[in-house]
Amino acid sequence: MTLIISFLIDKLIFVTLNKISDKVYTGQKVGKLNQYLLQKDDFDFIVFGSSRANHNIDPKKISNKGFNMGIDGQKLAYSGTLIKLLQNKKEQTLLLHIDPENAFNEAYLGNDIKALLIKYNRNNIVKTEIDNLKQNNILQKYYWSLSYNGSVIAILKNYFKPNYDYRSYFGYDPIHVSETQREIFQNILQKNDTVINCKYEFKLNKIYKDYIDELNTFCKVNNKHLIIFTSPKFSDKCKNDNKALSQVLDTRNIPYFDLTDFFNNDNAVEYWKDKEHLSSKGAELFTEKIKGLFHENYALLRTKNTYLKDLRQ
Repeated sequence: MTLIISFLIDKLIFVTLNKISDKVYTGQKVGKLNQYLLQKDDFDFIVFGSSRANHNIDPKKISNKGFNMGIDGQKLAYSGTLIKLLQNKKEQTLLLHIDPENAFNEAYLGNDIKALLIKYNRNNIVKTEIDNLKQNNILQKYYWSLSYNGSVIAILKNYFKPNYDYRSYFGYDPIHVSETQREIFQNILQKNDTVINCKYEFKLNKIYKDYIDELNTFCKVNNKHLIIFTSPKFSDKCKNDNKALSQVLDTRNIPYFDLTDFFNNDNAVEYWKDKEHLSSKGAELFTEKIKGLFHENYALLRTKNTYLKDLRQ
């Protein structure tokens, strides 16, 4: 009886939280994901990745139907799963951020996909991806409300007091740097940099390898133009991993924009929030670069994908 009652209470809580969370469209924890799931088929240009995508590219300057789905702290498992949710055949360009050091990190287990646990018992694709990466809680298959662990406060906060109108939000979160923050960054730059031992041999993380191959196939089959890029860094002391990633993607015929050194010739402090994140001013310049690359390569991508489709037929 105790077990049956616990199951019933769990399902009641789960249904209640579903009804509340489904009405939340603000905040990175749940709202941005809900907005993406609601509008994803309306976009023709989508940016995926971590904070180095989220804070660096204004999609509306590239396309009127653009969206930035970058989420702080997320890597390829999270972004790759979101891309797999684009099931229709609509033509879309997907700009996916990958940092080379993450791609060759053998310790990466795909635990960033846990940010999608809230959809575990509601979306078969999400459930499959989480199970494949062994990032599920076995009890979650029976007690569904466990999906909401760590998210309830954020859901309630954005349910009762949304902090923006999602209908005019396109995913881009610029970082406006104060004078105090800029001074702190300048002080950090004046200190001696840590010595970096640059490796010469690289082995692609298995999860990254699987996702890159799966996404490459998925995009070709579903009329998506996949482009992978790496955002600028204030100073990248090791370029070997960039070259290794470029070779990996080149063998798969995936376009790669390595823009790590984009600001090398004009590395003004006001372009940066820290060594890996651009300020709003830096992001404006970077977006213009992405816009140029996008329009330069769009016709080429369409031609290439049409050619590959004809070959398959």
